[in-house]
Amino acid sequence: MSPLVAVILITVTIESKGAAVKPVVSFNPNWGTVLAYESVTLTCNVAPPAQREQKYHWYRNNRNLTINDQSFTVNYAEEKDIGDYQCRAGNGDISEAVRLEVSGAHVILQVPPLVFEGDTLSLRCHSYDKFPAVETTFHKDHKEIKSLGTASELLVGKVNMETSGLYKCSRRIKSHSSFHNYSDQVDIVVQEMFSLPQIKVSPDQVTEGDHMTITCDTKLSPHRETTELQFVFYRNGHNVQGFSSSNQYGVPSAQLEHSGNYACEVQTPTGSVRKRSNGQQILLHGRAHAYRAVIISVALLSILLVAAALTYKYRHNLALPLACNGLLHQKQGSDRSTALVRLPNEEVDRPENENLSASQESPKV
Repeated sequence: MSPLVAVILITVTIESKGAAVKPVVSFNPNWGTVLAYESVTLTCNVAPPAQREQKYHWYRNNRNLTINDQSFTVNYAEEKDIGDYQCRAGNGDISEAVRLEVSGAHVILQVPPLVFEGDTLSLRCHSYDKFPAVETTFHKDHKEIKSLGTASELLVGKVNMETSGLYKCSRRIKSHSSFHNYSDQVDIVVQEMFSLPQIKVSPDQVTEGDHMTITCDTKLSPHRETTELQFVFYRNGHNVQGFSSSNQYGVPSAQLEHSGNYACEVQTPTGSVRKRSNGQQILLHGRAHAYRAVIISVALLSILLVAAALTYKYRHNLALPLACNGLLHQKQGSDRSTALVRLPNEEVDRPENENLSASQESPKV
């Protein structure tokens, strides 16, 4: 910060408080669709540390459920249990909605309700246990990817954005002494865990001796806000602050040698997702530069003040003659008007009267 700005402005330091983290709804088992009469447990996950004796609120399709526990189980799921589920801890923010489907089909392709990059993805071609099943096959975008025989679950592994696609499973189910083909398909969209980080520096123009703060700015998905990210900072390719939970790197009294190309990297606790920012060149200015900035600023301010004074004087001098001329024209116009006005009882001198008066005033011979 330049000395001029420091003189003009009063710096007020305000402690920045992080926004409240929304809770996240999860299912166990982690399938977005279950067969009718099966069970699923829902949990309201909050960012640590969780408060003891915390009261929770649950909602389905924006309607309040009479449930105050952190977790509850839907037993013997049926059509009335289908909907978007949300939760809230105490008086905090409400979570994003997570949808539960209940199906009565012979075969369903089960996938997690939400899939994020870095997740380990499993798919299940599921049917009722009382009906024997064989020839289970999985497809992606109309191409076969795996045939499992009697097994029902396929481990896809760690996913990225390219894992998205149309998935289908099929199997032969025995019913009434014969096998029949059934299938189901789901369009899986892998979502971004967190945005690509960006380097931000404060203050915008760093002068030698300033307290410089570099922030690694990223945003978690609302459905994964409870994830604790880790941050690392680099200058000119060298590590200046190792992985930690802080997204800021501070230099209390920055020097010219702290100039350089800064970048940061963000990862999940397991390292399953890791993203690096683009580099940003940060140039620190010396005190001489700051003094030159002061001189230039003062000079510009002086020029502006002189220009304003000259403009005011010019306009004032120009306005005075115009005002005088206006008064003069007004007075002359008033005199002419007076000369043309006659009183009602005033008589106009006639020529004969003028001659008579002249003869009377002449001296006698």
